[in-house]
Amino acid sequence: MVQKKGDWKKEFEEAEKLHNKAIKGDKEAAKKAYTILKQIKQVSLNDPKVEALYGSSSALVARDQMDLIEKTNLAKRGLKSLDKAVATEPKNIDFRILRGNVAFRLPEMYFKRTKTAIEDFEFLIKEYESKKTNLNSEQYYEFLLNLGTSYNTLGKGNEAEKVWNKLAKMNPSYKSIIENVKRNGGE
Repeated sequence: MVQKKGDWKKEFEEAEKLHNKAIKGDKEAAKKAYTILKQIKQVSLNDPKVEALYGSSSALVARDQMDLIEKTNLAKRGLKSLDKAVATEPKNIDFRILRGNVAFRLPEMYFKRTKTAIEDFEFLIKEYESKKTNLNSEQYYEFLLNLGTSYNTLGKGNEAEKVWNKLAKMNPSYKSIIENVKRNGGE
């Protein structure tokens, strides 16, 4: 339990581990990470790393929430924290990955955040291509796939095709994945 300011680093490390499990689908880890980060957020003096992880954890708890109103509130709270973290450190790759993935997975009809996903994926792709980062090629391919899907979601078929063609040319094993995304309308 976080007691006072500056005394939250160990709890944060634990929350990071739980968050990583939550990303892989562990619902209990998502709840625990969110609870810990909610406490840390109160004493961390607007630490952007705490803000980003809290935002992502909030979205992960929303993913598993059955109550629609609570699900929406948690997702919006998560986005707000992720936006705040990115605004504080716009070149932080980890923050952009978290926000981009959260924005990408939320239904456009309700949240209108696909443009945010596009912004983050374009940033991450540019960073990878400029060799300024330690992102790996699998992450890069996933960003390209998700960027194309995001364009497609917004009805920008030409842009989607350009991105997907680039991906298929670079890594032919993605051709069937791209075809599946097209068949399922980007879902």
